[in-house]
Amino acid sequence: MTPLIQIDQVSQTFNRHQPDEVQALRDVSLDLQTGETTVLTGPSGSGKTSLLSLIGCMARPTSGRVHLEQREVTRLPERFLAEVRRENFGFVFQQFNLLRDLTVTDNILLPLTPTSLPAREMRNRAEEVLERFDLTRRATLKVRQLSGGEQQRVAIARALINRPRVLIADEPTAHLDHALAEGLMELLSSLKTDGTTLILASHDPFVIDHPLIDRRVQLHDGALA
Repeated sequence: MTPLIQIDQVSQTFNRHQPDEVQALRDVSLDLQTGETTVLTGPSGSGKTSLLSLIGCMARPTSGRVHLEQREVTRLPERFLAEVRRENFGFVFQQFNLLRDLTVTDNILLPLTPTSLPAREMRNRAEEVLERFDLTRRATLKVRQLSGGEQQRVAIARALINRPRVLIADEPTAHLDHALAEGLMELLSSLKTDGTTLILASHDPFVIDHPLIDRRVQLHDGALA
């Protein structure tokens, strides 16, 4: 089976040739299959977030190649890379990265802002994800008025508004208590059932050992352990 995403001998170095040079990733190779749920594990600083950024085409490796369905995306100009991200990936960031003074609906619609979708289609998609994540009654509230769990759901809804094939989540349970973490994993399980490929980074044993996970990839000092 042809992998959905192929990571081939990628390395990533920040501040090259400077006194504070950091090698975040070292010759990492990894194949990710369609419909698979993968969790990247390892201590803080092991390279999990850096690898997520490369997988999701949010950053470029210093060396090595990244392929999406056998198409190399490593050297694409940024305008084409942005299109690849928009058409294929949804992102849930560790700090949510929501705009606190905008409404729930406005936050959810942000990924569609650069697209040419008709306004009606954008509204329909927003209503769909608001209902799915039980946010309809919160639609006109500003994000700063929401609880942590509600903000997490807004972040996931925003990640799904462009109907991505792949959902990438960095430490998705970091700010949640156990009950909310259980609810989140149930939501992710429903996405997997729908055929979404899930790629998570976490050091939370609850996530790592969850039945949702098909594959565990451990990193240490920027390399596969």
